[in-house]
Amino acid sequence: MASSVKYLPTLMLIVSFAVYRAAFAAECPPLVTTPGITIGSIKHPSGLLWRVVRPGKAENFLLGTMHVSDPRVTSIADIVADELERSERFAMELLLDADVVFHLQAAMFYLDGRRLSDIAGRELFELAAGHLENYGIPAVIANTMKPWAAFTALSLPVEKEGIPLDLILMMTAQAAGKELISLETVEEQIAVFESIAENDQIEMLREVACHYVHFQEDIERMVQHYERRDLLALTRLSLRYVTDEKQAFLDKLLWQRNGKMVQRLEPLFDEGKVFVAVGAMHLPGERGILRRLEQQGFVVEAIY
Repeated sequence: MASSVKYLPTLMLIVSFAVYRAAFAAECPPLVTTPGITIGSIKHPSGLLWRVVRPGKAENFLLGTMHVSDPRVTSIADIVADELERSERFAMELLLDADVVFHLQAAMFYLDGRRLSDIAGRELFELAAGHLENYGIPAVIANTMKPWAAFTALSLPVEKEGIPLDLILMMTAQAAGKELISLETVEEQIAVFESIAENDQIEMLREVACHYVHFQEDIERMVQHYERRDLLALTRLSLRYVTDEKQAFLDKLLWQRNGKMVQRLEPLFDEGKVFVAVGAMHLPGERGILRRLEQQGFVVEAIY
């Protein structure tokens, strides 16, 4: 089971005629595009590595990441490597050790005998299960997954080999003997998904399963925006299908977590010499980590 869910903790396939038939049977809704995000409505539109310092205190560095193993993402720029090496402590959203991975995996599966095919319906399950096979997850295992877990898996790229950037940075810091700090607990991350109503989980699964190829193409575009360090374009693309119904989930996934992480980062940054890695989507915007840090009296500056 562990190998079958290797992509879950860490975002172009040819779809057969049978899958298209299943998509039709699953009553796929059209994608609804939300109004575009303008430059004026987003703070800190570009940059991945940011210097963070409170006047008169030691500096820190904050890196926006993508949770993928694509070589275009995991190729670490010299300036990033240098600042990581000079730091004394390393922090990330959630440190991934064996115990954390065990808890994440256990939370993704029904333990009460329920089946995804009964909860989501046979047609939607067969469509989702067909895509999940690309991740090495056979249908018999997929049928024990919670809708949010299946949705999360299908929101990731199909990566054959490699280690995600966040984990590479953690392993580098660990090998250098730096103190490792987790900004969240595994229970907090699981709670974000468990708090979604089951019906809403099913609709999220329906969207990503029905439009799977489209979303996989979007992941490729996200990687290209990331390469260019374009947070504005990355945000536009990531949020263009956020309907009113999804706002509550987005609030829990991004904005509320941003607030908690800043609360935990503030004393670390006051001490200084901390290198932090979080998903790039957490950085920009009025409710992003960078703006929240500024509101707490920190000066933030993009250096890469």
